Amino acid sequence: MADAFRLALPAACLAAACACAGRPVYTVSPNLRGLAEARVAVLPFDNQSTDISASDIMRKLAAENLSRRGYLPLQAEEVDGKLSALGVSEGGQLPGVKPEEIAKAAGTDLLLYGDVEDFTFQNLGFVIRKSVGLKVRLVSASTGETLYEGTGSGKDVKVFMNGDEAKAAFVEQMAVKLVQNILKSPLKKEAEAAAWKAIDGLPRR
Repeated sequence: MADAFRLALPAACLAAACACAGRPVYTVSPNLRGLAEARVAVLPFDNQSTDISASDIMRKLAAENLSRRGYLPLQAEEVDGKLSALGVSEGGQLPGVKPEEIAKAAGTDLLLYGDVEDFTFQNLGFVIRKSVGLKVRLVSASTGETLYEGTGSGKDVKVFMNGDEAKAAFVEQMAVKLVQNILKSPLKKEAEAAAWKAIDGLPRR
């Protein structure tokens, strides 16, 4: 019994830590509530993860959630075409371009910047960890003010103490990952949770 307790305790602590880590943080400017402009240029997201698809996935999910809050995200293709003329093809290049230039090219004052802080799938046999983290900023290009800032995360951590269960889970999760990659939706649940939490503090229009 004591051995079982010692094995279960780390798993319980890990689960508790993950639950606390998923708590979103928001900052909302009073100037956002009286804003007349609803159109938003969702810019290419910066990507700090090792998954090259993470930026596009999280950008699309963020745009979908903006729509649910009553905002009007411009088509990504339209935004990318305007940015291309400014020499920008990825999120990491945006700090080198003034927001006013981007807004003028896009035809809207509101710009949504995003940073994919985490996009991880780890299958270590006895521990399976899925983690997605996103930070977004809604900026008024004309004033330079950050009108909204939000962070969100989606996590799923499973710890197995039984060797047979761990082997079965390893095979199962590898199959899940393969299917999600084929469908171009890796870490689907975790990505959706992170994107929604990051946008959820934005006042509805």
